[in-house]
Amino acid sequence: MIVREATIEDRARWDSFVDTEGGSFFHYFDWKCVHETRGNQLIPLMIETSPSQLVGILPMVKTDRPLYSTLDTVSVAGGAEGLVLGRELSDNERYEATSALLKYVDVHYSQRCSAFRLTEAFAPFGNLGEDPTAALIHNGFRFRYDRTTHLPCNVVLELKQPFEDCVWKGWSRQLRQDVNRAARSGVVVIQDREFSYAEIFADMLQENHRRHKGKPPTRGEIKMRLNLFRDKTKLFVALLHGQPVVALLCYYTPSTCYLSKVGSYEKDTDDANKLCYKVAIEDACNAGYGYADLGMSSTSNLAFFKQRFRGTRVPLHIYEKRYSIPRTLMEKTPVLISSAWHDKSYIWNNRRKLWDRIARI
Repeated sequence: MIVREATIEDRARWDSFVDTEGGSFFHYFDWKCVHETRGNQLIPLMIETSPSQLVGILPMVKTDRPLYSTLDTVSVAGGAEGLVLGRELSDNERYEATSALLKYVDVHYSQRCSAFRLTEAFAPFGNLGEDPTAALIHNGFRFRYDRTTHLPCNVVLELKQPFEDCVWKGWSRQLRQDVNRAARSGVVVIQDREFSYAEIFADMLQENHRRHKGKPPTRGEIKMRLNLFRDKTKLFVALLHGQPVVALLCYYTPSTCYLSKVGSYEKDTDDANKLCYKVAIEDACNAGYGYADLGMSSTSNLAFFKQRFRGTRVPLHIYEKRYSIPRTLMEKTPVLISSAWHDKSYIWNNRRKLWDRIARI
């Protein structure tokens, strides 16, 4: 197995591999440009058996801090972008390819690093169980999946035509009533083909992130995403009396619609958000997509909301390899202090999880 860093000349091969082997939208090569706007480095790694035979890819994000750096495989858009291997590989070949890639990372990128966090995600063409991947465990990674809560997870809805009979009627009576009530109240969902609501969408996202104490993408980053992925993106906007109340950004691969980012000025949208989801899912179904990916959920409440659309909860496996105990402590301490500052009961409520992670450093 040959492992190397991809160049711009490999872009077409890389994206073709994503499409044919079940990679996610967040694996596309052009995310490299988006990461660079945030000051991070996306390292696109390729696994080949010969110069013409690509069998695996891994986009890996390196973030540099003053005293340490980190390696990660979670997209700036919130999606998981883990290792993708060719579906025709045998179990032994998959083990060999994964091991070769991890050893390459250790040799070439681990210097100054606190840790390497790697995510295994669902692909439409296969399932991921709750057992860890042997090659990762054997190469020093710890498994972070919670078997009690089954979190984090993706919620993925299989789409079949006709939408009315195969999808809509499968939703609960309460959800259908909520959607219809929003429509009767005057909410109309449009597809913004020219992205004329992009600035408003950016404002809505910022409000969402403020409510959840997260860091929103900048206007420049949103503009770059829309430009880079224009032919793989749709923006749905819910209007009430001509005024936008909800906006939903969707990304697309040949098989899957990703309901990626939803924004609103207010927390309570009077079910306009559900109507927006319904229109986007119906549009994807009618266009022949096989799946609607409602995105990653790290809390039970969020997973429950997404499962109301009759999606299947699919495990997301989080692995972590520690390279340096001092650098790991430098990385974790500010996060812990910030969480405790905003929530005085944070340490107590999460004591078992925190102790487990400290004890296993």
